[in-house]
Amino acid sequence: MKSYLNFTLKGAQFLPLWIAFILFFIVPFYFLIQEVGNLTASEVPAEGPSIRFFLYLVIVLAVFFAFILYSSKMILQSLEFRGLRVTSDYHTNKYIGIIISGLMLSFITLGIYIPWFIWNIHRFFVHGAVYNSHKFAFRGTGSKLFLIMTLAIFIPFIVVGFIVFTILKDNIDIRIYQVMVLSSLVSIIYLTFKWMVVIRYKDYLIRLDTGFFQAMWKIAIELVLAVFLVFIFTWLVSLSTVFWLNFDFVPTTGKIIFELVLAVLTLGFYFPMAFIRLYRFFSEHTKSNVVDGKQITMGYDGDQVTDFLYMWKQILLTIITIGIYFPWAVCRIAQRLLSQTFLSTNLLSEKEK
Repeated sequence: MKSYLNFTLKGAQFLPLWIAFILFFIVPFYFLIQEVGNLTASEVPAEGPSIRFFLYLVIVLAVFFAFILYSSKMILQSLEFRGLRVTSDYHTNKYIGIIISGLMLSFITLGIYIPWFIWNIHRFFVHGAVYNSHKFAFRGTGSKLFLIMTLAIFIPFIVVGFIVFTILKDNIDIRIYQVMVLSSLVSIIYLTFKWMVVIRYKDYLIRLDTGFFQAMWKIAIELVLAVFLVFIFTWLVSLSTVFWLNFDFVPTTGKIIFELVLAVLTLGFYFPMAFIRLYRFFSEHTKSNVVDGKQITMGYDGDQVTDFLYMWKQILLTIITIGIYFPWAVCRIAQRLLSQTFLSTNLLSEKEK
């Protein structure tokens, strides 16, 4: 029997946090970028980074991690299943300790500690989730994430970068480099998601059960489709600009706005569909171990085309309102997807076990 999830958070509830984030993050971030520009200018200050640089950096990091904590609380506590709401048991002091120690160790170790920093944060949020008086627990390890990041990110990018910029130099088209990066991205998505979904609830261990090559093939198809459709869309846009953007009666500001809007549309045209298709794939392959002859399985049975159009409607409203509509877009997309996501407990036969 299928039991569907529910999501109750409303845009109006999320709006105050979003406004606070914009005010206390965007403004310091703007000044931080200016300070970075001064450091990378042709005439670099002899004394190095200014006090303002470190002040803006601290503010930006503090606001960012505070937003992650409070938005996660709001989202988690808005999840319902079978009439019971998920609750959170997050201790702010512990969270602050994880962030400060993680940033310091990542800086001291020149980034080597980053996988364990991510592991600590992910474990904090998973362990703080409570449903029906039972806590969740994350069973992944920082060392495994370090191995994933080393094999799927650091080594491929170092090797590709060395080949492109030292051996081949100008003899390689930039698109070939983009294909190489895209190929690496395929494995990163699968391996990272598989690492994240190793969660215990009571006696059930929930994890991804799909094989490496099956998942890689699925992700690769979606990414290639996205790139191909974006290329076609960009080509059509370039044709349209020939016909009317070169006329003198079109104001310069109008040309800039038009090209910016088209850039956003081009960048993300297919990605909502890719997200939905991958969400369905990973949902169908998220299962628990067998406990007393029972296995928990997950699934998504929404209509992909309808949900794709719905997501694009929310994205366009966010663009039109210059980000003000964002809280409603997030809440409505989450509610639509989760209300069509189900969990079911299946009785297995002796042969299936």
